[in-house]
Amino acid sequence: MIDSVNNEKIIFYKKLREKKYILENNMFIVEGDHLVEEAYKSGRLLEVIMDNTCNIKLDVKTTLVSKKCMEKISLLKSVPNIMGVVKLVKNESIIGNKIVLLDNVQDPGNVGTIIRSALAFNVSTIVMSPDSVNIYNDKLIRSTEGTIFNMNIVVMPLSEAIEKIHQMGIKVYYADMYGSINLDDADIKDYALVLGSEGKGISDYIRKEADYGINIPMNDKCESLNVSVSGGIIMYKFR
Repeated sequence: MIDSVNNEKIIFYKKLREKKYILENNMFIVEGDHLVEEAYKSGRLLEVIMDNTCNIKLDVKTTLVSKKCMEKISLLKSVPNIMGVVKLVKNESIIGNKIVLLDNVQDPGNVGTIIRSALAFNVSTIVMSPDSVNIYNDKLIRSTEGTIFNMNIVVMPLSEAIEKIHQMGIKVYYADMYGSINLDDADIKDYALVLGSEGKGISDYIRKEADYGINIPMNDKCESLNVSVSGGIIMYKFR
């Protein structure tokens, strides 16, 4: 069992909480039994890190460490007794006929919720602009409840993505309160949907490159919806 927080493996695990080292080593850390088990089911779990109170047994490399070492690695206030080292998969292809694009969406909780909704409503690919939140942000991963391991997520400039999507023969829509298409009247099966940032909404260049805007009819006493809520409503409608 590793007991020292200065052990080189503990130092390495701690570094895997930073984007720089995640990308350099093509792996990242998840915390808690649910995420570890979901990573295992997906075939991406490389190693388990646990203390001696954990009795979960998985057919992967296992490293036993002390509680203080778990505390050193963890980003949570309530430190779990199991973590996992997960293989980073860099997807580069946009696949399927139901696609969601995230335009500078920054809140990790919102993105995690969008990923969960996308999987539930048959979306094949999520494209994230490079200026959106880091896909391996710990809060984002936890908010997906493990669905991140079953979604094709691509990071690329949205201008490039929209060009590829148009070449696939798929129309690009964006969520906007002033969009020309009322969601109640829409009957769309193949689509790419752009969701804008929480503060600025849809970028001007998206409005120019996309085909149509979609508005969600709602009570006029409500000015707008959270991006993950509006995205979920539209994805459900187009499922």
